[in-house]
Amino acid sequence: MERLYLVLDGQGRALCQGVLESSPHADLLQVRLLGDDAEDMALTGEVQLIGLDDSLPARRGEVTRQRGCQIVVRPTAELGAEARENLRVRTNFKSVIYPVTGQWKGQRAIRCHDLSCGGIAFHTMQQLSPGEVAELVLPVTDEPLLLHLRVLRTLPTQEPVPLYAARFVDLILDQEIMIRKAVFAIQVKNFHDT
Repeated sequence: MERLYLVLDGQGRALCQGVLESSPHADLLQVRLLGDDAEDMALTGEVQLIGLDDSLPARRGEVTRQRGCQIVVRPTAELGAEARENLRVRTNFKSVIYPVTGQWKGQRAIRCHDLSCGGIAFHTMQQLSPGEVAELVLPVTDEPLLLHLRVLRTLPTQEPVPLYAARFVDLILDQEIMIRKAVFAIQVKNFHDT
C-alpha cells in the first residue's frame, strides 16, 4: 500500500499530495509528488508532511533536493496527532442531518462552512443545542458516509443562518481515513484554485 502524505508549506498551506518512497523513519525522506503540475513545482525551505494513515508519522523538515517530481526532505521535528486533526478546510457543500438526540424529527438541510478530520462547522436553520447528537450525510468522501456528530457550540457569523461547530463521534478507522483523504483533496484543490 502506498504511504500517502499531504505536503504543506511552512505556513501550513496545502501544496500537493505525495507518496513516501523511503522509510518513514529514514534520515532523509524521499517523496514523489503527485498531481498534474508536480513536475513544475519548485519546493524549497520548510515543508510539513502529514500522513493519511495514523501509522505514518507527521513530520516537519527542510527540502534538501528536488529533481522533477521527486523531493528529498531532511526531517527537523515530529508533529503530533493534532497536526492531522487540525487540518481544516473551507468548503461549501449541501447535505442533511438527522436527529439522534434532541426534540426535532425528520431531516434538516445544512450547508458546510468548513471541514476537518475531527469535525465540521455548518449552517442550518434548525436550532441545535450543545451536546446534541445528530447523523450527517457526508457527501465529499469517495463514497458518502453517514456519521454521528456532537454539537459543540454556536459560532459567530455574519450570515442570517446560525453556524454550528460539531465534532465527529464514534468514528471507525476506515471512516477517519476517508474523511482525511477528502480533507487532503479539498485542501490541495483550494490551494490550486487560488
